Amino acid sequence: MSKQPNKKDNGKAVQKAEDYLLQIPVRKQFTPLTFPPLPYKTAVTNPSSSGSTNDYVIRFTEHLLLTSCKPPPPPNIISSIVQKTIGTNHFATDDLRMTEEFHELILVDTHSVSITHTFDKYHPAQILYSKCIIRDVINVHQWKNPFEERKFSITFSPQTYSYNDYKNAWYRAFLLQPNIHSWFFNFHEQCSHTFPVWFYHWWTMFGCTPVIFPSEAKEG
Repeated sequence: MSKQPNKKDNGKAVQKAEDYLLQIPVRKQFTPLTFPPLPYKTAVTNPSSSGSTNDYVIRFTEHLLLTSCKPPPPPNIISSIVQKTIGTNHFATDDLRMTEEFHELILVDTHSVSITHTFDKYHPAQILYSKCIIRDVINVHQWKNPFEERKFSITFSPQTYSYNDYKNAWYRAFLLQPNIHSWFFNFHEQCSHTFPVWFYHWWTMFGCTPVIFPSEAKEG
């Protein structure tokens, strides 16, 4: 009996890199960064509060660069400095080719996750929300040689990535615009219950709670 061609994917099957690439159109998902007209110290120690609270959002501040300007420069100057430092990404990188898509592809190509993006039908370049099924988290022993680079199964630039790139991918692959985008995460039923220590740090850093870990994972 042949499979139904339009059967809905619930994240059960292993996602291939070429299938993932088909659902990613050329898009500009980043908007210029804006900053409040406040001194740096004031902006960090007294962040502006919104009218309502959201239990699913946790503010995480990462200091990307330090400047020594007296008096503080206008906001447009600060925005220009940041854009020239980190480009269009939401993270600092030594290689501008290592974009958010590059890190997503690492996780997909290693069969660590399956990712599905849902786009706005009125604005095809804008992702409304995404689903990520965690299938596996590779530890350094499984990688065997942490200094060995692996190749993507499809053509991409850069073509290779290391274990350090793999770990960074977990921290950078999901950095889409939080004000207009949301992620749904779930563990695959066959996912291992043993995780590297750095994955626990990733889990707590992004606001997840260990309460929902299976008992086997808590004991490990």
